[in-house]
Amino acid sequence: MTNIYEAIKEKENQIAIFQAQISGLQAEIEALRVAARILEGGNSSEAARPVAVQTATVAPNGDKNKRVWP
Repeated sequence: MTNIYEAIKEKENQIAIFQAQISGLQAEIEALRVAARILEGGNSSEAARPVAVQTATVAPNGDKNKRVWP
C-alpha cells in the first residue's frame, strides 16, 4: 500500500508534467497565431494576444520536486 505522502508526491509530479505540456502547447499556439497573421498579410492594427504562461515554482532549497504552496 502506498502511503499518503507518496501518493501526494506522485500527483504533484503529474501536475508538473501537465504544466510543462500546457506551456509547450501554449507556445505552439502562439507560434501558429503569428504564422497565421504573417500569412494573412500581417494586419498591424490587430494587437498581439497575450498568452498566460505558468511557471514552475522551485522550493527555497532548490529542490524542483518539492511543491511550494502559494
